[in-house]
Amino acid sequence: MLFGDYSSQTFDWWHAQVPDAFIPGTNLNEDFEHNGLLDNKILNIGFTLGLNDYWNVSLTQMISERCMIWEGPTWQSGDDIPIGYSIGDSKTVHHRTECTSTDFIDPETNEVKAYGGYFGDTRLNFKYLFSNTGKGTGSRIFGGLGLVIPSENTLTESPWAKKIYDHDNDDSTPDVLAYSPHRHFYLSDGAYKMFFEVQYFKKRVKIPVFWGGAFSFEFPLNESDYGFRPSKRYDLSVMALSGPVKAIKTNFFKLSSVGFNLTLLHFSESGWDGLGPTPNSEATAVVPGVSLLFDSKVGTFGVNYQTGRQIYEDNPGSIDEEIDISSFTISYRRILDQVIDFLYW
Repeated sequence: MLFGDYSSQTFDWWHAQVPDAFIPGTNLNEDFEHNGLLDNKILNIGFTLGLNDYWNVSLTQMISERCMIWEGPTWQSGDDIPIGYSIGDSKTVHHRTECTSTDFIDPETNEVKAYGGYFGDTRLNFKYLFSNTGKGTGSRIFGGLGLVIPSENTLTESPWAKKIYDHDNDDSTPDVLAYSPHRHFYLSDGAYKMFFEVQYFKKRVKIPVFWGGAFSFEFPLNESDYGFRPSKRYDLSVMALSGPVKAIKTNFFKLSSVGFNLTLLHFSESGWDGLGPTPNSEATAVVPGVSLLFDSKVGTFGVNYQTGRQIYEDNPGSIDEEIDISSFTISYRRILDQVIDFLYW
């Protein structure tokens, strides 16, 4: 089977003022909240190969660009703009309008703080069929395990690390222990991970004709080359489909189902270089959605819209933060009429 999913996600975020953060190029502490949008465009492409009647393997590659749209304070005409900064530049070292397709380089030291690009993690997933009632009604049960292979498009330094920093570009004032310019978002954690999953679905005669869910647990096997320890991820998804909608049908496609879904995500604390938990890394997201499935002569198409909110745990070092999530996804599946003979020995 060949498959592809294209998602357009928007994270509308806000968080409270960051303590001990200086406005770059000045000796003034930040006195403002942070807010903006993170736009995430993701293309997952891959294929699934049946190894025998019970095992299959899938290989998936993520291609993505994530762009921050900073809606906080910027330098304006008439401001006393520090040397090295221009109209429109952000007044914080934490955020600015930028994308993951380019490297982020510290303007003070010329160090690469984040490697940019378009390729994210690669996923290898082996799945086993425990139970399948065939074409009739009944249950389908799957189990799987897999490996996440990181890309090089990751952060090279903790966004929360402080160092002696010439925050006002003035040799006559003392340097301070403060945040230097950095990036908070990236395409890859930079670490290998394993994941386990179990799926249960049931086909019925009455609406919903198909319902079920999946649970997965993903955990890091190592730290990144730069000392980042990623979160553990817990993912529970449930869904229900109506079955064929006979009123919507053309010569090219027919609407095969209307569905509802709910995704619950939980991320444990992450950390950098033994410095303790990363602020605001432990979080839970609740994301309900609605979907449409279409059958056609060239394959199966799906359209899914989800919207929800990410909720942060109140841990020491965390900052008040809110994130509203919206996601629109188009998916495609095509089963190939091909058999690899040597797999059936």
